[in-house]
This record gives sequence, structure tokens and C-alpha cells, in this order.
Amino acid sequence: MRTRIASAWAWSAALTLVAGVSTADEAGSSRATFAKDVLPILQKNCQVCHRPAGANLSGMVAPMAFMSYEEVRPWAKSIARAVQTRQMPPWHAAPEFHGVFANERTLSDRDIATIVNWVGAGAPRGDAAEAPPALKFPQTGGWSFEPDLVVAFSEPFLVRDEVQDLYQNIAIEIPEDKLPEDRYIQALEFKPGSEVVHHIIASAIPPGGRSQFGGMMIGGMAPGTDPHTYREGYGMLLRKGSRVVFQMHYHKERGPGTARPDVSAVAFKFHDGPVTHPVRIDAIGNGGFEIPPFHPRWEVGGARTFPRETILLSLMPHMHLRGKAARFVAFYPDGRAETLLEVPEYDFNWQTVYEFKEPRRLPAGTRLEVTLVYENTAERGERAGIDPSRPVRFGGPTTDEMDLGFIFFADAEPAASSAGSGSEAGGL
Repeated sequence: MRTRIASAWAWSAALTLVAGVSTADEAGSSRATFAKDVLPILQKNCQVCHRPAGANLSGMVAPMAFMSYEEVRPWAKSIARAVQTRQMPPWHAAPEFHGVFANERTLSDRDIATIVNWVGAGAPRGDAAEAPPALKFPQTGGWSFEPDLVVAFSEPFLVRDEVQDLYQNIAIEIPEDKLPEDRYIQALEFKPGSEVVHHIIASAIPPGGRSQFGGMMIGGMAPGTDPHTYREGYGMLLRKGSRVVFQMHYHKERGPGTARPDVSAVAFKFHDGPVTHPVRIDAIGNGGFEIPPFHPRWEVGGARTFPRETILLSLMPHMHLRGKAARFVAFYPDGRAETLLEVPEYDFNWQTVYEFKEPRRLPAGTRLEVTLVYENTAERGERAGIDPSRPVRFGGPTTDEMDLGFIFFADAEPAASSAGSGSEAGGL
């Protein structure tokens, strides 16, 4: 499924118009106004995406702005429906993990009731004098931060008419004047250059490295993925003279006139201060599964044991169109087990990296198990445009499946480092 088609599917599901809206508090429905009550909620939770040139979450772009009453009013019933069903803001961790992750996108029950009651009362504008000042968003050239370095394709890559799924490695050397010294990455953001980009995985090949298939994974994107930012003291080393290898997966309908050029890019922001915990990215999975035809709930598991004390920063389940649910469980050396993340309703269109508000310290010997659940039913097939009558194995095409539980982690033992020094910290 192409990125923009996936986007349209997600938004149409979330913003379906409804004939009426039930209120959570009829007594308060007449008191809520847009200016005083609703606009502050939209500013805090929605306008980062719902604005002109809003956040581009790996090709998922909000199709309307919510900056003013005139822009919001036509969508009032749709907004109420989307927040009642919690389809918006998009967030899929189970409710018991509320407050655990730094990038959580949720509305409180009170905020939801305020929006629903406002719509139930006819969506009144209210007194403009009671509205908060308009938010001012930084002008960063379409990125979510001011980049220190942008690496993009040197020329368009044409995804030809006959292609349905294509994996292509595209290596771009970073000019010395753009990266004159080794730097630690603080933030990075990918921007797909075409609607036929399904996902990107990027690696850095240091000077002298020959293979375009090796190197250190530095990040990636799939539909709905946020830009990634590391806290102070944590980052990934990018060496001067490196090549960035874009491991591209293109997916589209094949046929005459379907060819598309792509110029994808990644932006970097570097740490100014020291990095004492170099970060690594890896994936837990096994790849040896087969999902039976018409099976409603097929589970696939994988695990990793950490030989050293480890700091776990983020988790990301990755599946394709049959993905249904995900769970990460830590089994500690003292016999305790703790669920670190539960995603009861996985959404292929919103593939979130769940960043811990407080990094989790895993003692040496901790075993991290990942369980991924798939649905291969006729109903899922009709909804997602896939064939439920065949057994499904691990594969690159979107119509096959993957069982990857990505983890972002660092050794607990600090490594000596200084900003811009090119330290060998952590053996990266």
C-alpha cells in the first residue's frame, strides 16, 4: 500500500462524518466555546500536524488545518467522532501505559468531553478575547527541527511502471565540507520523496567501508513514524567521510503511467555536548514463521538476552498489513517479569517508536521477549486488500509479513566522549 493511499485510508477512517454526537456531560455542553475551551486543546495536541506545512510523519500529512474557528467548524462532528473513538490523536499503546512514554499522543477524558460537548451545543465560537494567543511554529524548511546536515539523493531515482515491490540501496557520500569532523546524532528525520516510498532503513558506512549492505543502522521510517530525538548524553556516531545508504522499499500498483521519481532525504541535528552513551539499534525476530490461511490470531515470538547491564530507550513493533497486536516483556534475572509495552490494536499506517519517558535499566542477563500477533482473515483481506487464502511467510513485499521488534539501547556503563571528537566510544 502506497504511503499516500495509506494516509488517506487512516484519515478517512478517523474523520468519518457522523449524523449526531452524544455528549459525556449534557449539563456542561452549553458552557464550552471554541475560543475559551476547544482552541487550547487543539493547540496543545493537534496543531503540530494540523496546520499549513504541518509535521510530515514519514509521508503522513494532515489533510486540513485546525488553526482557526473557520478552519475547524466544518470538521466539528468529524473531530468529535475521531476523539471519542480515540482514532485521533494516533496512539496505540494500551491505556495502562499512560504516562510511560515521552512521545505519547493522547487526550484526557476531560478534553474529549469538552470537545464532544462543544459540538453537541452547536460548536459555538465564543468570545475571541478569551482565546489564547496563536502559536508560532519555527520555520525550518519543512523539517521538525533546524537541521545541521541534510543528506538527499543526488538525482531522482525512477520507480518504473512495471514495479510493484522494489528494494533498492542508494548510497550518498557526505562531502567533507558538510561534515568536517565526527559528530554524534541528536535528532534525525526522514522525508520520503514520493508517495511510492513504503519504508526507509538508513545505515552509515564509515570511510574505507566497502559494502553498501553493511554499516551501522542509524534509523528509518515507515508510515506514521515520528522524527527521532535522543536525550542529552545519548546519540549515534556519524563519522566524517561516511556514506549514508538508503535501503529503500518502494511499493505501488504496477502498470502504464504508474512510474514515479523519488528524491528522499534525511536531516540530522548534532549534539553540542558530550555523549557518554552511544546508542545502537537492533531488531528482535526470527523470520521462520508461516501464518496459516484464514487464521484469526497467529502469534510469532522472538527474544534477546542482554549479557551486560543495558539502558533501553525505545521500542518499535514492525509488521505489515496483517499485523494485529504486539507485546514486549522483560524477564529479569531475579525471576520477575514485566510487560514494557502492549499494543492491542496495531495500525500499519501509524508505526510508532515508543520512547520511554525514563529509560529502562535492564540488569545483565535480562531476556526481552517480543510477541507479534497477525490476523489473516477474510475480513482483514477485504479491508487491507490482501489475499487471506494463502500461507504467509517473512518477506519484503507489503503483502508478505515481517516480525521485527526494534529496540534502541545503550550500554549502562558510560563511555568517554566529547562532542565532535570522533571518539571510539562504545566500539561503534
